[in-house]
Amino acid sequence: MIDIAIPLFLVACGLGAILVKDLMSAIMIFCVYSLAMAIEWARLNAVDVAITEASVGAGISTVLFIAVLSRVRKRDETKRKIHLPALVVSIGMAAILLYGSMDLPNLRDPNIPPSAHVVPKYLADSYEETGVVNVVAAILASYRGYDTLGETVVVATAGLCVILLLRQVRGAARKRTGKKDGVAYMKKPSQFKSNQRELEEMMHPDNDVIRRTVVKFLIPFIQLFGLYVIAHGELGPGGGFQGGVILGVSVIVYSLVFTLKEGEKRMSVKMSDLLVSKGALIYGGIGVACLFLGGNYLQYNVLFGDPKLGSHLGILGIEIGVGITVAAVMITLFNETIRRDDDND
Repeated sequence: MIDIAIPLFLVACGLGAILVKDLMSAIMIFCVYSLAMAIEWARLNAVDVAITEASVGAGISTVLFIAVLSRVRKRDETKRKIHLPALVVSIGMAAILLYGSMDLPNLRDPNIPPSAHVVPKYLADSYEETGVVNVVAAILASYRGYDTLGETVVVATAGLCVILLLRQVRGAARKRTGKKDGVAYMKKPSQFKSNQRELEEMMHPDNDVIRRTVVKFLIPFIQLFGLYVIAHGELGPGGGFQGGVILGVSVIVYSLVFTLKEGEKRMSVKMSDLLVSKGALIYGGIGVACLFLGGNYLQYNVLFGDPKLGSHLGILGIEIGVGITVAAVMITLFNETIRRDDDND
């Protein structure tokens, strides 16, 4: 029953997000959708993916959506019309995909090639070849090390693009209005005044003593848990991506309660900009070190006299690099989204 109920619930959430006109309600539906997806991933024993879905889909994404909502209308007031050509194309594409999926093997069949050849190879040889207990971490960091490096570079590039695009827009607006000293810029449309007031409230210090005290108490534990998830990724669920998101959340929570300016005193704009690319450079640099030591690119076992220890240290290093990049990108996305038009750059 659960295997049927969760997919039906996900479909209902998707339809609800499309049909509802209140955008805050749509954001909350998406948050619930991500939580249900995390439960489904956990039931499928994909715990690493479940942690990522819960932290990114239900956590960071929800905060960023709410921040964006403070700058736009809260209701979708456009008249929705069915665009017949687009509907036909969508239905046709869905039919093609469903037809193509009919030739896919049954993933529950233990005799399909991945289950009969690839999986036993990883389960039998991954520890001997990589020195990593967690097979998932061994696959991502060693067997698919190039893919993971590419994903890290994509995340870093996304963060850098956000920096360049949003700050360029602010700079152009400042030139048009003649403002100086980094004081901006944009005229606030009257229809957005109520949303702007809410954004102002978000950016003022939270004077609730209990909330401020609780946040100050919890942040060290959040950061410690983030470091644990990064370091523990080779032994159990977790890794650089999940741990990086948790570390980024710790700074974002502080900024939400103590204002963006106070948060930037702990993690400055220049520092977060530097860390966006630094993590990817750490990852790539470990591969270059392997080349200098006579091995192939990302062949970690040459990093130390003991091959297993070398693999262990190399994979831990790239997990740290991934965590740095992900945390910095999360913080940058939040800062650039939440920053008011009259804040300093």
